[in-house]
Amino acid sequence: MKQPFEDIPTIIMAEELIEKSIREAKRMELSFPRNASAIVKARRREISRINAMANTSAKYLEKIVKSFPNIDSLHPFYREMLEIIGGTSNIRAILGRINRASRIIREIASSSIFELKKIENPIEANKIRRAFIGRMASIIRDLSQDLEKLSEVRNKLKDVPSIDPNIPIVILAGYPGVGKSTIVGALSSAKPEVRSYPFTTKEVIVGHIKIDEKIIQIVDTPGLLDRPIEKRSKEELMAISALNYLKGLIAFIVDTSESNGFTLEEQRALFESLSKFLTSKIIIFFNKVDISSEEQILKAESIFGLCIKMAAAKGIGLEKFLESIKNALM
Repeated sequence: MKQPFEDIPTIIMAEELIEKSIREAKRMELSFPRNASAIVKARRREISRINAMANTSAKYLEKIVKSFPNIDSLHPFYREMLEIIGGTSNIRAILGRINRASRIIREIASSSIFELKKIENPIEANKIRRAFIGRMASIIRDLSQDLEKLSEVRNKLKDVPSIDPNIPIVILAGYPGVGKSTIVGALSSAKPEVRSYPFTTKEVIVGHIKIDEKIIQIVDTPGLLDRPIEKRSKEELMAISALNYLKGLIAFIVDTSESNGFTLEEQRALFESLSKFLTSKIIIFFNKVDISSEEQILKAESIFGLCIKMAAAKGIGLEKFLESIKNALM
């Protein structure tokens, strides 16, 4: 599934749109009957030019509005992404102003063409066209900040992960170095997708697992679920909160060997911190048991309880991991 923001076209800036509209007008080529008068030629020429400029500018602005997904119809997860990146009320207002600008440009074009039909001097035709250009340019320039903001938001939104909210999802959590990316890579049926996610320090990795002919999404979120909630900014909390809208579970990965630099006690504290904030079911898995001492594994069990043991880098325990995921999701 494509994420809903991928079809938003590149947003060109105000001056570029003005220049593009004028270029289109200059490209217009008309043929006239031999006996056509100067006034007839002037009218037809300037009407064609004004239509070309109005269609180029207004159509482009309309295209932006139409290509943007309906905010009210967005899945709550993607609506939260929009809120974090651009602010839904702000984007609504920008799209409203762009839509209104396109309508005004068309109205001015119609008014200018009406005036052209009444002229009696070719010089007047040139003046009407120039007046239209001035008004069109003024309207588009008034959108400068809106177009810049929308471009910035669009460039961030198009890189948001392609997560299908209707397909079960497994989100991996745990401190850096516990083996989350290894698990995603080992289990994914195809090369995992790497995408940006708001307020993460690294790119999100999205893979897909096939279990009994059913697809499950598996996601590693570096920089998101690998630090205590208490240390997060308001924006980071919003980014984490968005995950609560996804249907699935959290797989919390523990490095029993502590080779990632975090003690078992610290990993337990992270688990408890995330548990207070995330609404999805959380299942704990032990990883790197192949390089863990018996004492470390026993200590991990005393802290977390009995959990499925894995050595993901060697492919050990992954079948039990999948079986546990299957039982929890299906």
